[in-house]
Amino acid sequence: MQAYNQITNQRKGGSKMTTYKVLIVGGGTAGITVAAQLKKRLKAGEIAIVEPSTKHYYQPLWTLVGGGIFPKEKSEREEKDYIPDGVEWIQARVTEFYPEKNAVLTDKHGEIGYEYLVVCPGIQINWHLVKGLKESLGKNGVCSNYAYETVESTWENIRNLNEGIAVFTQPNTPIKCGGGPQKIAYLAEDYFRLNGRRDRIVVKFISGMPSIFSVKKYADALMRHCQQTGIETLFKHNLVEIRPEKKEAIFINLDTQQELVQPY
Repeated sequence: MQAYNQITNQRKGGSKMTTYKVLIVGGGTAGITVAAQLKKRLKAGEIAIVEPSTKHYYQPLWTLVGGGIFPKEKSEREEKDYIPDGVEWIQARVTEFYPEKNAVLTDKHGEIGYEYLVVCPGIQINWHLVKGLKESLGKNGVCSNYAYETVESTWENIRNLNEGIAVFTQPNTPIKCGGGPQKIAYLAEDYFRLNGRRDRIVVKFISGMPSIFSVKKYADALMRHCQQTGIETLFKHNLVEIRPEKKEAIFINLDTQQELVQPY
């Protein structure tokens, strides 16, 4: 397949830089969907996706993996099987953007030019910003639905908890699927109830956000559900540290900066 065009990049001493009519950074669901729609209007070879991973993950399924409904393998596919026909796949990572010359720099294929750029690489998860989190994931009762490598531990913790405190958290920063943290709380609460453990387990949802949902109509409905099921809620409290040896989660009140020590 021939690229849309090639231009001479004088900064590279006359070497050729491949350029596309549309260049998409990120080959997740968003990038693939954009490519699939645009290819109906453009010619083969005019669109390229820059994506380093050989695997494609349907991440919305991870909530149900964490809830014990699906195995995580169901969410994993080969990236090559989802690149639309007529769209080129550049298996590389974008390291720099050069908007002044309509180009990006990649780690494996040098500079790539474009007429139009779509940026959808996803959100990087900064585990290290919560002290003690990265080294505790998958053990010490600490789990997360936000990575393929850790999602199974959520279900292990839920099904093995017979009594105690189950704490579900949401940060005050942008995350993939803002509803994810509360959805797994609802699934866990339901599992505890159906298996006769609910009266021995306290379920808490602690969020750094100001409310359970940004739209009042839906926030009201969700708060009613929490009240009906006995899920305790606390807002404007951000998780900043995990002390696995004590099984404590440390939160900061975003209004007062006071520390809250929450056992789990």
